[in-house]
Amino acid sequence: MSSPPGGVYEYAVGDKIVTDRYMSGIAAKAKALRLEAGLPAEGDCFRYVMDYMCPRLPDGFCTTPSTVKYLQADKVKLRTIPLFSLPCATADVVDKRLMACVACPHNVRRGFCVTCTGLLTWVYRGFGGRRPGLPGDQATGACAVDEVMVAAAVSVDGAPLRKDAVYPPGCWRDKEGVAANDQEP
Repeated sequence: MSSPPGGVYEYAVGDKIVTDRYMSGIAAKAKALRLEAGLPAEGDCFRYVMDYMCPRLPDGFCTTPSTVKYLQADKVKLRTIPLFSLPCATADVVDKRLMACVACPHNVRRGFCVTCTGLLTWVYRGFGGRRPGLPGDQATGACAVDEVMVAAAVSVDGAPLRKDAVYPPGCWRDKEGVAANDQEP
């Protein structure tokens, strides 16, 4: 009976998404959306919401175990800070990396909206003017693999790989052969 991360429930059919802060509200919206799409809408429809949301939520919010990793903002910020002292990559390299990260399912934006929270400004300040803003920055969040802010991770040359991390197919870290860098202790 706890609220989901972000404080809102959501449900989608196709590209139509509805949200609500209350269980009763999202159940009614889910029912209307299902009926509009010609799908069955049995009971109060909250179970459809849970079927939709549970695979996207970290453990503890649903009765079934989840593979979604819960990231804590304080931990992500602490892991990001050491990146600020590393040399920066060129803007064209950063831009290419951004494109890979924005398309990656491990780019976690829920809870890490870089514009709403001021985290993007925090990243820029951390680099002390050495990292200019790029349009792709707006679509970043936190990397669930490295547990750092994506805008910072893509900015540095020679960032150490996380020990025992499994980088997904298409990850720029894997593509660029960053594995040759030293691993974290």
